[in-house]
Amino acid sequence: MPGGSRLGPYEIVAPLGAGGMGEVYRARDARLGREVALKVLPTEFAENRERRQRFEQEARAASALNHPNIVVVFDIGDEQGTPFLVTELVDGESLRKLLERGPLRVRRALEIASQLAEGMGAAHAAGIVHRDLKPENVMVTREGRVKILDFGLAKQAPPAATSDATSTALGATQPGTVMGTAGYMSPEQVQGRPADPRSDIFSFGAILYEMVAGRRAFEGATAIESMSAILKDEPPELPAGLPPAVESVIRHCLEKEPRRRFQSAQDLAFGLQALVRTGGSGAAPAVAGPTKRRRWVSAAAGAALLIAGSLAGLAAGRGFWKSDPPTFRKVSFGRGTVSNARFGPDGRTVLFSAVWQGARHEIYTTRVESPESRSLGLEGASLFSISSTGEMAVALEARSHFVDHFMGRLARVPLSGGAPRVLLADVAEAEWAPDGENLAVAHAFPDSFRLEYPIGKVLYETPGWISYLRFSPRGDRIAFIDHPAPSDNRGRVAVIDLAGKKTILSDGWNSLEGLSWSARGDEVWFAAARSGGWPKSIYGVAPGREPRAVVRLPTSMRLVDIRSDGRVLLTSVNIRSEMLGVSAEEKRERNLAWLDQPLPRDLSDDGKTLLFVEQGEAMGANPAVYIRKTDGSPAVRLGEGAAQALSPNGKWALTWLVAPSTQVVLLPTGEGQPVRLATAGLVYRREGACWLPDSRRILFQASEPQRGSRLWVQDIAGGAPRAASPEGVALAGKALSPDGKLAAARGPDGALGLYPLDGGAARPLPGVAPAEDIVRWSGDGRRVYVYDRAQTPTPVHRVDVSSGRRELLRTFAPADPTGVFRLGRTLLTPSGDGVVFGFTRVLSELYLVEGLR
Repeated sequence: MPGGSRLGPYEIVAPLGAGGMGEVYRARDARLGREVALKVLPTEFAENRERRQRFEQEARAASALNHPNIVVVFDIGDEQGTPFLVTELVDGESLRKLLERGPLRVRRALEIASQLAEGMGAAHAAGIVHRDLKPENVMVTREGRVKILDFGLAKQAPPAATSDATSTALGATQPGTVMGTAGYMSPEQVQGRPADPRSDIFSFGAILYEMVAGRRAFEGATAIESMSAILKDEPPELPAGLPPAVESVIRHCLEKEPRRRFQSAQDLAFGLQALVRTGGSGAAPAVAGPTKRRRWVSAAAGAALLIAGSLAGLAAGRGFWKSDPPTFRKVSFGRGTVSNARFGPDGRTVLFSAVWQGARHEIYTTRVESPESRSLGLEGASLFSISSTGEMAVALEARSHFVDHFMGRLARVPLSGGAPRVLLADVAEAEWAPDGENLAVAHAFPDSFRLEYPIGKVLYETPGWISYLRFSPRGDRIAFIDHPAPSDNRGRVAVIDLAGKKTILSDGWNSLEGLSWSARGDEVWFAAARSGGWPKSIYGVAPGREPRAVVRLPTSMRLVDIRSDGRVLLTSVNIRSEMLGVSAEEKRERNLAWLDQPLPRDLSDDGKTLLFVEQGEAMGANPAVYIRKTDGSPAVRLGEGAAQALSPNGKWALTWLVAPSTQVVLLPTGEGQPVRLATAGLVYRREGACWLPDSRRILFQASEPQRGSRLWVQDIAGGAPRAASPEGVALAGKALSPDGKLAAARGPDGALGLYPLDGGAARPLPGVAPAEDIVRWSGDGRRVYVYDRAQTPTPVHRVDVSSGRRELLRTFAPADPTGVFRLGRTLLTPSGDGVVFGFTRVLSELYLVEGLR
């Protein structure tokens, strides 16, 4: 197709290449002002039913996958009988181009291979087998990111497929049909037998071989000779000096029998990441025997051990274990969420609080040698800590304040039994001093958290929140996690003495979930991640030293307790956010999730455009900001930041850039460049910022240094923000009236009221419960929609702002409530007919770990 021609809204810029499944062009999407890759099935192929079916199959397969190592599908269309597929334009070159310049350095090859295995594992987890992995279908960006392309031969299979049963789903072929590319097909593909994920692992092995050897593993003068070599021959010897660990991985991938290969691409990726750390120099098992065949077999037989050793080395934070690896023993056996756990005073008993199958909180006791546990009969209670004298501190009527962090009425309860004695309301953490007499608490207030010890004496106060209070063994200091922003687990590790002198031990963590003093009391151990989602590593830190890695695991986790004998309690956490939408037209739920942790932020008045953020595994210090149509079409990435609101004219997304420092950023939803607004030294407090109806001004909550929070209005064209309320006022959701004159907000006493933005006294907002927030105003400005997110299921009421009359609009809840503690933000259209709501599901298991040091 010539440059300048168009397919739908896409303008062809230049050809990029061609293959068996179509021609690829660089194109421009004029609507969003971005360049894309446009794959076209030529007319002569479009009339071929099989080729067209394969082309459509590629679109279905690739669009079902959302992973940083898989090319993103934006659109599919048909222009006058010419089918086309639109994907992201990868700025880089194919792996084939890289290999044309010769073999890669070992570390470079491992870096590419580990990412390729990650993408492959994501496809397999979604039930998709690629069946045509080869260097031509692997792109490497200028930044080193690997992208898998071309799912034209993909086959839908069960996600955990390891059998040779014939599939009849996406891409299934009749027995005897050969699918793939000669030289990279697995033996079973050559023989026309069904392919499963292990077939991709064989192709992966052939690619890795070629990257380090500079030649193909199976190459003949013809395709028939290449396929014959795959069935009968072993690859030529690898270059001398190649680390044995890398050679063994390759050999194990290239086993002729599928059952002898690696069975999981995810496990393979994890092991390769370990080898990247050492440049592939991990130790290998001894290789005996004089013949080439025996060397192959010995190396392949030891490859599983090598990967296991690599995993252990990764967990140790060094090459391989210098001593016996730690042991992990499962302690909890229900389906749900373990919120906290502590060792009992005898060291053999473990107490933990959990919510099983969506029921209420309970506290359980178990022995470490037994799988059985029993409830202590404190329904609705969550465990805080256990004293040296055998007394529990618990939260009664526990409610979520951040994901699976809970607060409630602090009470003391003897382990031997007895009624709780209530001490204090709104407590999020409570830790016994070593003497077992007094408690340190994280006491929650509407605008702050206070660390108190003893109760009533404030040692530290923050507008953010505080978690994981832990006394040092001598009782002279308290370690804790200081989270600067509410509803966010970023933060720093701190200690404070009993006079209130605070010291930061380690800062700049993107996620912190768990903390305790080490067994010897000379370090503070904490679970954290510098970027991405929840922690997968435990670190140890002491004053004046950089953190050291204690253990790294392949799963998200939380550190909950350490005994003086070195035993550790931690939870393995599976956390995922979901978004569901219901349009006014369709009246049915649609899954609008994109990656692993989407959070809805705003919905256009017509209900057709959704603004959301992704803050999961693929993200850095700032979340990624997206918009997408609620009809389910692909999402469009706008940039980074904590997204707040869409402008009424649809042109801008208001965003807080939270790292490295707070900035107010306007991201264009179409053509244009981001705009940064002057912050005037303000400290931005909470979410809930919104646009005024003219799309030229924004309303937000912030404070001046050493002053209380208040509402501010700022013109995006320039100028300083203008204070629009007294101090002590906080927005309560998407709170601006349709005419832009009133904001629903909480005053210094925590009560909701209506605040005129042009000055004047606030008036009460009747009919709204103290714990409820504003979803939005109705289109006529006479009502507000309100909800209490701590309730699950969550009712949304419509309240008349003059009379306070309430009526139930609808109730939101996921079909399976297990692990869901509170709704995320709920978004409504002004009529209440269109809706998007989000929630986070947390499933966790408790483990006893011995041998960490």
